[in-house]
Amino acid sequence: MSERAEFEATPSGPEGGHGTPVPQYGQRSSEPWLPPAGQFQLPVPAPTAPREDVVRGAVYALAAVPVGIAAWLVLWNMGWMASIVAFIAAALAARLYVTGAGGIISRRGAWVVVAITAVTVLLSFWGGMLVDAAKYLGGGSPLLMLADAQTWDLLLFNLSTNRELVDGYGGDFLVALLFSGLGCFFTLRRLFAQTRTS
Repeated sequence: MSERAEFEATPSGPEGGHGTPVPQYGQRSSEPWLPPAGQFQLPVPAPTAPREDVVRGAVYALAAVPVGIAAWLVLWNMGWMASIVAFIAAALAARLYVTGAGGIISRRGAWVVVAITAVTVLLSFWGGMLVDAAKYLGGGSPLLMLADAQTWDLLLFNLSTNRELVDGYGGDFLVALLFSGLGCFFTLRRLFAQTRTS
């Protein structure tokens, strides 16, 4: 058989002799053309872990200080044990820190919360002493007494010379510190446990 006869003997259907599709003139495929996989896809960056903004978290957590002091002074003025305020201050400072830091908290952030809670307790106790001084001096407003130099002179003079006053406040301060530590212990322990697992 000649070369031309062999060519004419090949199947003329949509598939050639080896099973590969042969395009037919004037026919269109019913399937849409798709580019090869991955040809026109942009690289997707790998997700990055959120970063903790310690400064912003600390600034947010500082809002717990005036709230804690105000709550302490209200309870102190009523004659109640105000140490539960330490628990409130620790929980509020932790929540505000996480909000400001970007939703996460590290070991450094937990120490920031501890420091803010301790400062809140110390300033609250100092504010309680100022309320007592205001009562002693005639019931003036403690906020107005903050700007009065005579109040600070009297308070510092009594703390440096009046042994009975120092002993009385020393006992109150130790009890307040003990109950404040117990009040916020579980909150801070959970906070540190969370920073170990995250």
